[in-house]
Amino acid sequence: MMNEDSVLELITQALTENRIIDKVQKTEEYKRAKEEEGKAYDLLSSDLTDEQKRRLDDFIGSTTWSAAIWERMAYQQGMRDFLELLKSLL
Repeated sequence: MMNEDSVLELITQALTENRIIDKVQKTEEYKRAKEEEGKAYDLLSSDLTDEQKRRLDDFIGSTTWSAAIWERMAYQQGMRDFLELLKSLL
């Protein structure tokens, strides 16, 4: 039997993988931010040794992963809050 958290995990995955990602990637503001991110990374990494680049990439990967977890949990909490609001209105 699926619990509420399992259902929210499935909904979150479906929405983020399909609708949200597609919408964000089409946004001009996001495209500009990604371009600036790339420029800043290239400038920074051009001054680093191979070992320093590896460490930087490891750091970026770890922070990206933790941010993704935070965002997923925040989205799921928003879904929980929305479901509770709907229940209270019925």
